[in-house]
Amino acid sequence: MSILVVGASGAVGSAVVAGLLDRGERVRATSRTERVRATSRTPQKLDLPTRVEVFAADLDDPASFTDALTGVERVFLYADLAEPEALLAVFAAAGVRHVVLLSSSSVTLPGAAEDFNGSRFLRVEEAVARSGLAYTFLRPGGFASNAARWNWGVKGESAVPLPYPDAVQAPIHEQDIADVAVAALATEALVGAAPVLTGPERLTLREQVALIGDVIGRPVTVIPQTEAESSAMLSRFVPEVWVRQIIKDWREAVGTTPPLSDEYTRITGRPSRTFRAWVVDHADLFR
Repeated sequence: MSILVVGASGAVGSAVVAGLLDRGERVRATSRTERVRATSRTPQKLDLPTRVEVFAADLDDPASFTDALTGVERVFLYADLAEPEALLAVFAAAGVRHVVLLSSSSVTLPGAAEDFNGSRFLRVEEAVARSGLAYTFLRPGGFASNAARWNWGVKGESAVPLPYPDAVQAPIHEQDIADVAVAALATEALVGAAPVLTGPERLTLREQVALIGDVIGRPVTVIPQTEAESSAMLSRFVPEVWVRQIIKDWREAVGTTPPLSDEYTRITGRPSRTFRAWVVDHADLFR
């Protein structure tokens, strides 16, 4: 079975490649083989084992996937697609049977169709569902890796500026998402499923900042910001539409009790990773 991982340079995609290779070694012991392929807009930046076939491909140019798709039955795909229908048509024509789509739990929220974040993921999910291909939709909540944007403040002043430090999240480790993706790609168990994935605990942004300090061995505090100050700071790094979405999400998460999903444990049989585990795994970002 050949599996194509699109966006293998991403945090989740690279972990999916590693997980498939691990699974392939086990599968080979039972006389079956899995070939893993990877694509990236910048394949020269990938550092993957030689047994992974690497192709240059661009989501905005569906025809660029032609060579990578030869003999591929299953594809891992990010939902970062302006025109999903064109790419899915290329997949179907090449003989792909199953797409595992990294979507978002935002599609499950009230008003998702009118929300900037929810609507863009919904559009891709709907296109996949209409394509005739078998699918699995992975719907994670907020990534623990969003905390990586605080590294400059932690390194510089041991402080993180935030407008809503009491916003509540259930941040998920990217490895948990990858583990579920691997299960979906390597078995039939999740065909047609759309698991919502979260971390195992609710934490405010303030508590996440404090946990980073605890792991790296020095106190890290929060500097209160206004929305305007936060917007000006974030605008230096991300597009304005994302600045508005980030601040909106924080504002609306203050005082909430986000649901916790047990789907990771149900699918893998293991407890999901904590935010502390993510910080330990990425501590060098903050030191």
